[in-house]
Amino acid sequence: MLTPSGPYFIPQWACHGRYGLFHYNVMNDSRKKSRTNSRLHQLALLTRLAVPIVMSRVGLYAMEIVDTLIIGQVGAAALAGVGTGGALFWFVTVTVSAVVLPLDAMFSRKLGAGHTKDAHNLLLHGLIIGMALSAFGVGILWVTSHFLPEIGIGAEMLDPAKAFLQTILLSFPLVITINIMNSFWQARKRPIAMAVIIVAANFVNYFANIALVLGHYGFEPLGARGAALATLIARIFMVLAILAYSNWSYGGQLIKTFRLAWSPHLETFRHILKLGMPSAAQAAAEVGAFSLSTIVITRLGAQATAAHQVLLRIASFTFMFPLGISQATSVMVGHRLGEGDVHGARRAGWSGIYLGAGIMAISSIAMLLFPEIIYGSFTTDPGVFNLGVSCLLYMGIFQIFDGIQVAATGALRGFGNTAASMQANLLGYYLLGLPIGLWLCFARGMNILGLWIGLATGLIAVAIWLIIVWFQLTRRTPSASIAPQIS
Repeated sequence: MLTPSGPYFIPQWACHGRYGLFHYNVMNDSRKKSRTNSRLHQLALLTRLAVPIVMSRVGLYAMEIVDTLIIGQVGAAALAGVGTGGALFWFVTVTVSAVVLPLDAMFSRKLGAGHTKDAHNLLLHGLIIGMALSAFGVGILWVTSHFLPEIGIGAEMLDPAKAFLQTILLSFPLVITINIMNSFWQARKRPIAMAVIIVAANFVNYFANIALVLGHYGFEPLGARGAALATLIARIFMVLAILAYSNWSYGGQLIKTFRLAWSPHLETFRHILKLGMPSAAQAAAEVGAFSLSTIVITRLGAQATAAHQVLLRIASFTFMFPLGISQATSVMVGHRLGEGDVHGARRAGWSGIYLGAGIMAISSIAMLLFPEIIYGSFTTDPGVFNLGVSCLLYMGIFQIFDGIQVAATGALRGFGNTAASMQANLLGYYLLGLPIGLWLCFARGMNILGLWIGLATGLIAVAIWLIIVWFQLTRRTPSASIAPQIS
């Protein structure tokens, strides 16, 4: 069957009705726009799009959780080393790959306006930028791996951190490719296939970890390097599966379709970078605050570092839920603006913010009620457990604010505003959160608890800032002023 989204062969059951799995509907007449603008309808549409995207984000991070659970069986030093190497890897990866993050809204704007060929061309421009960024990122990580003692990595965790970092950096271009292709298929409102691929990749990662970290199935136990190799293998699997699915979706004509769409324009590269650089600065500010906290904590020893790493894993896992909602919100806002429906874009943004806060309220309640059960799932080391479990209570307090700030970031990105999040994160974390956390941690002797109180304070400030910006933007933005912001 031919779907409204393009000449791709999709089973009829998947396209049936307004709520078919692969439904894509550009609403242009006023009756449909009116129906689209209702709050409940916007929330239903957003939820339907967000669920598979959330599954994808959770699935991607589940690999990190599996790495932590399995490497934790090796010992505190290995756990701390992998956590430290992972923090450095993700700081560079998230910062650099954020340059292409606005592509989700740009794809949505093109597709919402019915310009499918332009979306294909935009994807190719994004992939070229992504590969150039990958070479830059790999170089930074390789150099960094040779200066770990100089940045404060302790001797007991130095070897596992270096082994992990020098192996995992090979997956840098894979991560960027996965992110860009994910954004494209999400913008096409067909995220379910990505979720299925990522779930399958988690099985690959799990069995590879069992074999390469612990030495099962006749393999030599490689510890930290084995954890990195397992993740690398899983990411190679994902890229190959995404390409296979994409080729199938285009009836075996993937290369031909995109070759016909390719029309290189320097202005397109500039436009992506213009929107992407503030996104990269925002990601560097946010991820950098937590990565910097990890480097600082290494001065307190392996137990404190391991406890901090477990907390980061838990916080990052719960963050995947509102992050998926944020991406869905950006897609929905972009589609509405592409259709010329500004009021619908506002409603979509507010729906995303409500949904982000609601989903994180659930994780907040779980952390406040069951901190020992949650934290105890990651470590049996009594020293690590006692240091970390008290921090989980404070982490539970800021969960709702975390959901608000990331959903608001997605809504603003859909409107073409990537600068507000950069400003909020720079000021919230570096003028407020980190100074308070470092003072409580070292000057007041509160150890990692003090640092997490500071980080929570900064995050709450970021959420409040972004809500104010979003309210002011949507209250005063006329229809004519937003059309040029993302094209």
